[in-house]
Amino acid sequence: MTCSRPLLVVTPTLGRSPWLHRTVTSVAAHAGQHTAHVLVAPPYVVPSLSRRFPQCTVVVDSVARGVYPAINLGLAGAPDPQWQWFTWINDDDELKPGFVRHLARALVHDGRRMDATWAYGQVQLSNGDADDLGRLAVARRPADILALAQSGVNPLNQQGMLAPRAWVDRCGPLREDLAICADVDFWLRALVGGAKFRFDSETVALFRLREGQISADVSRHREEFGQVVRALSWHPRGAAARWIARVRFRLGNAGVYAGRIQRCGWKGGFALLEQPVRRSS
Repeated sequence: MTCSRPLLVVTPTLGRSPWLHRTVTSVAAHAGQHTAHVLVAPPYVVPSLSRRFPQCTVVVDSVARGVYPAINLGLAGAPDPQWQWFTWINDDDELKPGFVRHLARALVHDGRRMDATWAYGQVQLSNGDADDLGRLAVARRPADILALAQSGVNPLNQQGMLAPRAWVDRCGPLREDLAICADVDFWLRALVGGAKFRFDSETVALFRLREGQISADVSRHREEFGQVVRALSWHPRGAAARWIARVRFRLGNAGVYAGRIQRCGWKGGFALLEQPVRRSS
């Protein structure tokens, strides 16, 4: 199955990433599904990016206030106002070939397409050398997402998400005062507002660990995550519900943990972000 409506992908970039070509190529692979790819970049690299990637729309970010303001600019500068699905991907990450196919499959329930539903899948970890470091843990049961977030567990990965326009418009722009967790705030606001999420078990995106990336600031990551969770007005899940959700999360990701231990040793998700590793020979 393919996604029958236009997909908008936004990539903030300074134009210096050695993996930007791979990022753009991974998005272009979905051109058959009417994908629009918007690059948001500072003025001095816009001409060169337009020449390198004529299939993309390049939006000028003259202020360069950060990733999330750039994504908001990309949303506003989309070339096709009729887009119906949205995701963003950094200039060192990639969409897998099955991104559209698998997540479109997740959006079908009892033979009917659920156009106002968010979809998410598995995300592969890689380093700068493209070594496979396993996958990121993810909530396989969407009903556990809020309880996990309230427990301090990040249950989703932005690289593997597909957001419907109805909820992008309803949630409004990404928070520009956050440096790392505006994506968490974005989908949590949707969940608290009543959005439905569906999961597909396939690996749909690649997240590359590299030195200097802002998500490697683990203390700030934790601080922002807690700030986002505390700021939302929602009914807290009970201690038992949170415990059960954590147990299900760990059991559901047992294979993910085993694969990562085999490749990287005893490193948790935050430790991998803090100190990117090379796969041993």
